[in-house]
Amino acid sequence: MLSQEEIQELAALGTATVYEASGRKGLVEAGFVRLPEGSRAAGPAFPVLCAQGDNLGVHAAMAAVRPGEVLVLAMPEPEPVALVGELLATQAKARGVAALLVDGAVRDADGLRLLGLPIWARFVSPRGARRERVLGLGTPVWVGGVEVRLGDYVVLDGDGVVVLPRERAREVLQRARERAEREAALRARFARGELSVDVYGLRQNLREALAEAERLRGGEDG
Repeated sequence: MLSQEEIQELAALGTATVYEASGRKGLVEAGFVRLPEGSRAAGPAFPVLCAQGDNLGVHAAMAAVRPGEVLVLAMPEPEPVALVGELLATQAKARGVAALLVDGAVRDADGLRLLGLPIWARFVSPRGARRERVLGLGTPVWVGGVEVRLGDYVVLDGDGVVVLPRERAREVLQRARERAEREAALRARFARGELSVDVYGLRQNLREALAEAERLRGGEDG
C-alpha cells in the first residue's frame, strides 16, 4: 500500500509517465470530460457497479467510500445517463474523495466546475438515473477495457486515465521516478538545442528523408 506522499507523487508524475513505466499497461481506452479543467489526481480505487441507468449504487457508495479513494462508477454498458450531479458530488467532496471516474454521464456541469472536485466523466447529460438497484460495492468493474479492482491505483490527468494494479504499485512508481529523471535530463539537452534525431541515434535511419527535405527546400530557394 502506498503512502499519501507516494500517491501524490503518482499524480504529479502523471498518466503518460506511469503508463510507460508500467510497460504500457492499464490505459483506459475511452475519452473523458475533465471537470474542472486542469485537474489531476491519483488514489486507490473504490469501484461501484451500478445497475444500467441506475445510480442507487452511487448513493450507497457515499456511506462506504473512504477519504483519499477514487470513486470509480460503471454500469454494464456505458450510456449518457447522469450517475452523478452536484448533490452527490458535494457529498463525495465532503467525504474526502480524491476524484470521481464516471463511466457514464454527469450533470450540473457548471456547478461541478465550481465545486472543484476532480471528475472524469465519459458523458455530460441532463438525463437522470433511476434509484432502484445496486449491483456491487467494491466489486471489480471494467472501464475502457481495463479491470479496476478495490485498491488498484488510478491516475488521472489531462492525457487520460491509467489504472495501476495494487501489486505493482511500488515497482511502477520507482520506474516512473527513474523515467522522469531521464526525461528531465533530456529536456535540458533539447532546451540547449540538441536534436532527438542525434540523441536517440535516429539520423542514419532518416538520412534519405532528411536529404529529400533538403532537396525540396533547395528547389524552393531556386
